Amino acid sequence: MSFTSFFFFFFLGVAAIIYYLLPIRIRWIGLLAASIVFYTAAGTEALPYLLGSAFLCFVAALILGGTDRKKKKTFSRLILFITLFLLVGFLAFTKFYRLFIPGGSIVVPLGLSYYTFSAVGYLLDIYWMRYEPEKNYFRFLLYISFFPHILQGPIPRYQKLAPQLARGHEFSYKRVTFGIQRILYGLFQKLVIADRLGLFVENVISDYTEQYGAVLFAAVFFYAIQVYTDFAGCVNIAAGAAQIFGIELEENFRQPYFSRSVDEFWRRWHMTLGHWFRDYVGMPVSASKPVKKLSRYFREKKGRDAGKNAVTLSALAVVWLCTGLWHGTGMNYMLWALWQGGIIAMGVLLRPYFRKWKEAARINDNSKCFRLFQMLRTFLLAGIIPRIITRAPSLDAAVVIFKNLFFHFGIGKVVNENGVILGWTVWDYAIISVALLIQFAVSILKERGVMIREGIAGFVLPLRWLIYIAALYAVVIFGKYGPGFDAVDFVYMDF
Repeated sequence: MSFTSFFFFFFLGVAAIIYYLLPIRIRWIGLLAASIVFYTAAGTEALPYLLGSAFLCFVAALILGGTDRKKKKTFSRLILFITLFLLVGFLAFTKFYRLFIPGGSIVVPLGLSYYTFSAVGYLLDIYWMRYEPEKNYFRFLLYISFFPHILQGPIPRYQKLAPQLARGHEFSYKRVTFGIQRILYGLFQKLVIADRLGLFVENVISDYTEQYGAVLFAAVFFYAIQVYTDFAGCVNIAAGAAQIFGIELEENFRQPYFSRSVDEFWRRWHMTLGHWFRDYVGMPVSASKPVKKLSRYFREKKGRDAGKNAVTLSALAVVWLCTGLWHGTGMNYMLWALWQGGIIAMGVLLRPYFRKWKEAARINDNSKCFRLFQMLRTFLLAGIIPRIITRAPSLDAAVVIFKNLFFHFGIGKVVNENGVILGWTVWDYAIISVALLIQFAVSILKERGVMIREGIAGFVLPLRWLIYIAALYAVVIFGKYGPGFDAVDFVYMDF
């Protein structure tokens, strides 16, 4: 069931009505039932994997929670290892099975990586004794399967989400309208911007050998915006749907194209995924004996900073290896991860030299011109160059695109006999221009801390509802629908 389908909004409305009609103490059961219905709508064959993974993690957590870790360290580690092996192993198998079974096909459960990461994070927190395990399997299943976050995240932390789900929420007109506002804006980002840009990008990239550099650059630039608005749109729809039920999901996206470094970029993009890799991959690697030994060696040979950098770079290497594998198993994603992680690693190693260079050049870090330079540089390094590697049909195609960008930077013939410009009519150009201006204005306001939804809520009732209706009509009228177009798939559903 896609977030952009009419059936989803019918389902969401019915689920909300039932939720608020139920007695407050059992409203969590209504959410669980809605989540199971949502999941089975994608196919009943995937449901046993979800139920089984949740049960496996639930039982393992109970065993760990009832075991004295100090006295039975070996037993606890064995339980943890077996459970993690089964959970992560199945996820890895669905990623790599084509390498071992060419032409084969298997059932890949909806949202597998998202609920697996939620389960693994929960289990590790129990093992590290951060909190007590959940005693009710069905409450834990709700945490794993809560339908707004299972498609593309966020990846929730148990201690932040589970108490909200268990606690019934009273109906709040303000909260429901805020949720609807966020859903409408997410649909605007997805259907009006991302999917219209996707049409242009597809027409150019599918014919990359015949396109000049300027057109290819426009396609890559639009692809960067497409991925941004596609993912942000899903984040807003998910958060809005959860807010209707009184549930506040963790923020997962915070204007990453305003970042001043690649490291900051990835702290703003898919935030919960980055936090998950930092806490459950990076920190254990940093605390491991081999890395501590490596750090000690560099500290003795090269000094304290070198020892500290050895820890940082070791964790960074493993985190970006895992991030690349999570996004895809092809060599293009490995190169993408190498580029992103490499840029961050260079920033760590060269930081002292950058500091001295800025002091020598008397550059003010807070000057508007320098901040703009940093944002444009980050956009190029994190948003443009690596996108070519992942969007091109193959690595050979990526080489051709890079070559044309540098050595054949022209326009070429872009208008066909019907006046269509690379798949877009003049009407499409007009719509996307206005839509991008709105997106840019909203992003600036949010970056400056302006509470846009609160501002709209403060308008008089007729004006407020005029804005809601206008937003709905804009999505319906200007959303990219039509023959040969699929409004179902979000980019991050492939990961």
